[in-house]
Amino acid sequence: MPESVLAQGAFDGVAATAAGPPLAFTSRAGQGAGIGQAWDLRTRTALGPPVPDFPDHRAEWAFGLLPDGAPAVAWTHRDRVHVLDPSTGAELTVDGQPDLLGLAVHDGRGAVVAVFGPASDARVAVLDARTGAGLAEFGVWLGHWTAIDRWILHATPATGPLVGLACDTERTIGLLDVEREEEAASLPSSGAPAVLAPGPDGPALLVQPSGAELLVQTLDGDPALTLSAPGDIGAVAAAVADGRFLVAADVGDGLAVWDGTSAEPSRRIPMPAAVNDLALSTDGTLIAATDAGLRVASV
Repeated sequence: MPESVLAQGAFDGVAATAAGPPLAFTSRAGQGAGIGQAWDLRTRTALGPPVPDFPDHRAEWAFGLLPDGAPAVAWTHRDRVHVLDPSTGAELTVDGQPDLLGLAVHDGRGAVVAVFGPASDARVAVLDARTGAGLAEFGVWLGHWTAIDRWILHATPATGPLVGLACDTERTIGLLDVEREEEAASLPSSGAPAVLAPGPDGPALLVQPSGAELLVQTLDGDPALTLSAPGDIGAVAAAVADGRFLVAADVGDGLAVWDGTSAEPSRRIPMPAAVNDLALSTDGTLIAATDAGLRVASV
């Protein structure tokens, strides 16, 4: 299917479920405040009403599938953490204004991972995504940079209790185990935005740009794939669709897609505007949040 426009407007963020039905969530600038919206990619229609006063900073919201099969989006607004099931409209609010949000699995339950600064003495709070009850709380050293400079990587539920804590000014990605309440590992980082994704054989993989290449490695740090890019790499996305491990990246003059079996892109997709964020869904739909609309293509 050729690339098409799902919605008009300037979109700054997009995320898709890493398992289950192909769903996505987007953020875009509104008149005075941002707007969030869930999408059913099977029908290419909006799922539920738009969410007003939604943050435009990608680190302040997270979207994914919980272990019970329900989608969830978490965000912060006015000293409150909100957790919404866009399929039912059920919403939970908890006091707090964390710097970063992510999703994880804690003892089989869906959880919201909230990171509060300052960096030298940051606090990680793990909340039950259904009830808001505290599941865990622990400290983490983030170096000499603030937590605001960071972002959380997750591919719930495939990544289980693990989330990646990344920063664009340091050279490591810390893997936090929210059940063990500690940093489980530290992986080298290129300093460029990275993503976690389910692997084709089950265990999660880390995908990150490094110069003119995309490096795919296991969470043990072992290399899995090296993909050659035709230009400078911006936003990156990865997913497993119909057993295929797909990777997509903004390469300046458009998007490049790899099917995981070759180091060279299997497809190029021109983009008429700047790409701000990318996501790949479980049915192989590529979603690009651009300055000229939310654009989709089947890969």
